[in-house]
Amino acid sequence: MFGAELAIPSRQLLYYSTTTITTRWSNPILSPHPSSVFTGISSPLQIGLCRAAAAGKVIEEDVSKQKKTNAFEIESLTSWLLEQQRVGNLDAELTIVINSISLACKQIASLLQTANISKLTGSQGTINIQGENQAKLDVIANEVFCNCLRSTGLTGIIASEEEEAPIAVEETYSGNYTVVFDPIDGSSNIDTSLTTGSIFGIYDSSNNKLGVAESEQEPEESNSTPATLQQRKLDEKKQKTIVSVCQPGRNLLAAGYCMYSSSVVFVLSLGKGVFSFTLDPMYGEFILTQKNIQIPKSGQSSSNT
Repeated sequence: MFGAELAIPSRQLLYYSTTTITTRWSNPILSPHPSSVFTGISSPLQIGLCRAAAAGKVIEEDVSKQKKTNAFEIESLTSWLLEQQRVGNLDAELTIVINSISLACKQIASLLQTANISKLTGSQGTINIQGENQAKLDVIANEVFCNCLRSTGLTGIIASEEEEAPIAVEETYSGNYTVVFDPIDGSSNIDTSLTTGSIFGIYDSSNNKLGVAESEQEPEESNSTPATLQQRKLDEKKQKTIVSVCQPGRNLLAAGYCMYSSSVVFVLSLGKGVFSFTLDPMYGEFILTQKNIQIPKSGQSSSNT
């Protein structure tokens, strides 16, 4: 009188709660005969198990679809910085400064791509502080970097390889961060369309007290003229800017570089791992492509040494 035995896989049985099974078996009306357990498609127990198994299958399909969707998600530099800010690895002001540097790198990348068309190749006819001939784009890229950093209102001191001395940003636009950079490293490669890059580091100006301590030790002369005092203030300001950019590497809040080649790669470290972002020309955004970059413990040539 009963139908064929219905086989229930053990995996599907997990979806049927122990409480429900106990309740059904404790009810004499619903309890099946021992010889007919899991038999007969009209059994309430079997109906419950089938429904639970079907529900479980739907859940598995939903999770599978969700995983496939997550595989196509992208994380931009901006969203990554906001996440680092949320977990306390940097503050809102440093986020703005780093974003301004990434903007400068995007502009420089665009200038490099059209350098031959815009006739921006060749020498500027000047020499930088390192004794190197300045390319035209050295000067232009330096202005791009400086303008982006000034516009934040958070950068107090700027030091560039293309400038003779560190620049103290006007008080109206100044902030607490010191940014050192080389706008285009390897500018001699521009004319041959080879790889170039920008290098940068960010310090907190208030971390280094050397300049302040030294200036406080100098006694003021009572017979100093206004011109002498003004010159002394200028000298102290210049001294503070120089000391601020000569901090040790352990004081860096952030550092990185941007490489301009077949793709534009922005590499950044906040002191907790190194992360790489690649510029997506479709979105105009740097997209996270590598996490926690590390130097391999051994290379292919290590076995030969």
